[in-house]
Amino acid sequence: MNKVIVIGGTNIDIFAYTHKKIVMHDSNPGYILTSLGGVGRNISENLARLDVDVTLITVLGRDDAALWVKNESNKIGLKLSIVEVDQTPSYISIMDEFHEDLVSVAAMDQIAALDYEEIMKREGLIEEADILLIDTNLSNETLDFIFNKFQKVIYVDAISSQKAIKIKPFLSKIHAIKLNLIEAELLTGITYLTIDDLNRMGDMLLERGVKEVFITLGDQGAYYTNLREAVFRNAIPVKIRNSTGAGDAFFAGAIYASLNQLNPLSYAMANAVLNLSDEKAVCSKLTKEILEETVKELSL
Repeated sequence: MNKVIVIGGTNIDIFAYTHKKIVMHDSNPGYILTSLGGVGRNISENLARLDVDVTLITVLGRDDAALWVKNESNKIGLKLSIVEVDQTPSYISIMDEFHEDLVSVAAMDQIAALDYEEIMKREGLIEEADILLIDTNLSNETLDFIFNKFQKVIYVDAISSQKAIKIKPFLSKIHAIKLNLIEAELLTGITYLTIDDLNRMGDMLLERGVKEVFITLGDQGAYYTNLREAVFRNAIPVKIRNSTGAGDAFFAGAIYASLNQLNPLSYAMANAVLNLSDEKAVCSKLTKEILEETVKELSL
């Protein structure tokens, strides 16, 4: 079985929903949901639910939140390699009336403990990986060490516009990258107006050495390109219950497809649809059978 090693963030997600349209600078009646999150952890959970052999190298606190993460990971067969800190990172999101992220705060400073010394302790584990996936919560120094130390098939989730810029010096070492439109514009310097601009973005990243490029455009659709083809697909209509984690599900679907010689964009979009229909950061009913059924139902 192919092994995937993920190096990235774990946090506790706190979602705040209002009953009506948000009124800024005021108290809004609503409700709170809490779930496990973090880009690295979300992708890892998706893959574990799809029966992929995956190990997550991450930071957890000496707290009850860490026990929650460990217990839930055990249930789905997600293996953990933990760097201990005082407090598990957290993420707070205010959702608008359409259940989309209006504004969020990621308290991820603790991930600085995942430094090159901790990575070196896990060198043997990482060398076993068929795919090494990293998120850009990692420090510049840790990213530099990983890219220069390991000759692996490396997948990267850019996470945010502020963090995406970290990977610009390492594009030649990246096999596959997942970006949203803002991140893609920032990384390439190209403004999106038409499909031709997506092709220009993709071509630029391919010229810099990336082998596969995924760009998500929210309710407009998604774009994929490699050295042989470029494909754009319109978004699939879905009643959104929570948009947080959809990009993580998208990338996990693509990785699952690549491991099984399937169409990466089809499985990425199908997994994102499943995720958008669930209030948690990862679809709680996800299995590889359900993903396969969703691909067929959506004619992807």
